[in-house]
Amino acid sequence: MHPVVNAFHTAVSAKRDAIFDDERLTPVSAMPDAMTPAPGWVGKDWKSGGTLLMAINPGGGGDSYRVNPTDARLYGLIRDFRDARSNDERAASLRELSDAWIQIQASHNIRRIIEAVFKALGTNAHQTAFLNVLPFRTREDRPARKAELRRAWDTVTRHQVAALAPRRVIALGCKAYDALLAAGAAEEYEIVLLKRAIGDSRITPHAQEVLNQLRNEDQ
Repeated sequence: MHPVVNAFHTAVSAKRDAIFDDERLTPVSAMPDAMTPAPGWVGKDWKSGGTLLMAINPGGGGDSYRVNPTDARLYGLIRDFRDARSNDERAASLRELSDAWIQIQASHNIRRIIEAVFKALGTNAHQTAFLNVLPFRTREDRPARKAELRRAWDTVTRHQVAALAPRRVIALGCKAYDALLAAGAAEEYEIVLLKRAIGDSRITPHAQEVLNQLRNEDQ
């Protein structure tokens, strides 16, 4: 598990200016969190060959955003993981962060599509991992440039994915899928697109069709 812990720790230690060309996408609210990369989570029973879920980037980049208790807890745990020194401390901190992130995510609308994946594949969060293509918030959640996505992939995310060694990568939404293509991830991994409804209010027909195909493949 140490290669995974090390890759996630490298991700959480990344700097914005190593990825972005300029400050046009730097949020103007909750600056400490905007400067902190969100490394994603890994289930406690993860094994190589599992299913990796990937979204585009963390939310909360709106100009009017104000820190809430949930995000205060999450980003506090992210910084605790970043500041952990020994391998054992980092492993324990990543476990605490992942468990909290899974719990928090289960209260958001994105849970609908994630739970649909679990049902189709006969798995659960403990056997799954989750990453953002771009680990930083962006102002008003605007998209990053292709070169910035490639830089994030090359310097951060690629190493996390390599350490996890998933069987497949499921892109949660077109933005994540397009970003993975722009970053060159499809050159190394099978990328499966699951289209999302606005606000994740429902499972789209496209997503349901893809989930049925995945279910049949795994039978």
